[in-house]
Amino acid sequence: MKIFIINNHPSDALGGSEMQCDLIARGLTERGHEVIYVAVGKNHKEEYPGLPYTVLPLPIKKRGALSQMLQQEKPDVIYWRYNKNYLKRAVSDSNKERVPFVFAVSNVNDTRKYPSINPTITSDLKSQIRLLTLTVINQMKSRWNYEAFKHVDAVTLLNSEYFGKLPVKNQRVIWNSVTDTRKHFEWKRPFCVWIANIKPQKQPEMYLKLASIAEEKLPNIDFLMIGAIQNEQYRSILHNAEQMENFYYLGFQQPEIVNGVLEKAICLVHTCKPEGFGNNFIQAWMQGCPTISLEFDPDNLIQKEKLGFLSGTVEQMANDVESLVYNNRLRNEIGN
Repeated sequence: MKIFIINNHPSDALGGSEMQCDLIARGLTERGHEVIYVAVGKNHKEEYPGLPYTVLPLPIKKRGALSQMLQQEKPDVIYWRYNKNYLKRAVSDSNKERVPFVFAVSNVNDTRKYPSINPTITSDLKSQIRLLTLTVINQMKSRWNYEAFKHVDAVTLLNSEYFGKLPVKNQRVIWNSVTDTRKHFEWKRPFCVWIANIKPQKQPEMYLKLASIAEEKLPNIDFLMIGAIQNEQYRSILHNAEQMENFYYLGFQQPEIVNGVLEKAICLVHTCKPEGFGNNFIQAWMQGCPTISLEFDPDNLIQKEKLGFLSGTVEQMANDVESLVYNNRLRNEIGN
């Protein structure tokens, strides 16, 4: 088969969905399929050397660009993992060219007509007005693109909790996967780690609060944070947080390094609001690392399979971290 995978490419923006698309593209290529990774918003094919599959840039904002690409390449199927961005136009183009369209749910907002509104950390009135305007526009765009699901051929879901929430007959739950390749990592003291792109939806400030509580409660434990800053207002927040003796921001790290970190960590701390599934959960479990989550338990696996704790509050997270620090048997049982 000739397969279009449409999303940002991880060379341009490394997030959970981009990692998944790259793994899927590599796996399908190994199975003998012709995979074309359609990188939205890019203009130069030569920016993606050394890959086992073909990458073609798509100026997604340009009307008719996808239709023209479909006519030229004639794929057998489209796998779309770009949320609801430009979805109505893309589905219309695929229907016109009679190419089956598979929509991959990556986030709970993919299943909603109107997405949840992320919290903001700005007190500046001008910024608040700008954010409110963008929020209203995004809500209108989301509702408009939601209509495209009437003409989508199939949906894949990364979390069974989202099954049946979209008006598409053919739905399948397919959990995410991650690479188990890891690079060696060393740290001078025992540590916990937080891993995600840094933005309001991920609630990194809750992890900073946990580190602050642990400064006195667990003085010999460090709290590492890994992730790219995607909201600039967090830059100064993290800079101030580094005044704590137990907190260290390591910036963005490749997945192989992250796996090495998780192999040595006491636990992964997860503070993100409910989203899709979270590659960081899977990476932690594959490395035998317990997970402590503030409020999100994908498919109820943490509680059902005893993979860590669903804490509910930051104070309880501190207690749960403490139980892992001082109970090697418990930590090993969960890790195994």
